[in-house]
Amino acid sequence: MHKAGFVVLVGRPNVGKSTLLNNLLGKKISIISKVPQTTRFAIRGILNDERGQIIFVDTPGVYLSKKKLSKFLSNRTFTIKDEADLVLYIVDLTRMPHKEEKEVINQLHNINKPVIMALNKRDLGQFYADSYIELWKKLTDKKTDPLKYFISISALEKRGLEELVDIIFEFLPESPPLYPQDIISDLPEKLLIADIVREKIFNLTYEEVPHSIAVRVDEIKERKNNLIYIQATILVERQSQRAIIIGKQGKFLKEIGKQAREELEQNYQKRVYLELWVKVEKGWQNNTLILKELGYIV
Repeated sequence: MHKAGFVVLVGRPNVGKSTLLNNLLGKKISIISKVPQTTRFAIRGILNDERGQIIFVDTPGVYLSKKKLSKFLSNRTFTIKDEADLVLYIVDLTRMPHKEEKEVINQLHNINKPVIMALNKRDLGQFYADSYIELWKKLTDKKTDPLKYFISISALEKRGLEELVDIIFEFLPESPPLYPQDIISDLPEKLLIADIVREKIFNLTYEEVPHSIAVRVDEIKERKNNLIYIQATILVERQSQRAIIIGKQGKFLKEIGKQAREELEQNYQKRVYLELWVKVEKGWQNNTLILKELGYIV
């Protein structure tokens, strides 16, 4: 009996959704950073084994904000759950439940999909496990409670992940493979490149340029001598942010380019020439045309 289905990863920013997805698949396909909402696309990661195929969808963290981009990301998260066969609700055991948690639980209770709660970061302690379970019980109706399991895991240390996959397969429908069995993600090439560059920016400058950047890939060309040429533009909202990303004598921009190029060369297994530009685009997070251009809105 072959099973296949969609499993949506839902939770607050920085609970470990991207780390979990990357370690379940054994390969990095989703951006990892300490900055909230670094995941801006619903990334599908595909796990195949003898039992079937699990298509994981890593969504942006639920984050309450007045900005159009943050609202769009959170709304997209709730819309995607409607297409899922199962929802994997991930919480951070080291942080107290917050108002975003109530929003998530209320939404999950209304979508009529089975839910697994993954209590992540158990390697750091079981500080607030009871608080999350009690909050869930408080906000849901016992007669229509969609929660089927809760499981303690460590996405970072890969503890509990095999058991988690076993539980997921229990709830997937019988189905032939929904994607070719030789791919692990359907993220478009330009968006994958943009995510890699954004991750390097966050890791180097996250305290100074938190949410106000985007990356647009303008050109990808395969040249002679096994070389991939990539040109990308980093968008910021203020001149001061542009100065931070470039750095003194171009130091930061060179390091961003170096780290991104090294990862891209690993992915392509070819030499990469990465050309980066930094452009001030005031108010891009509230500009629908720019959000469409970046691929955030279809």
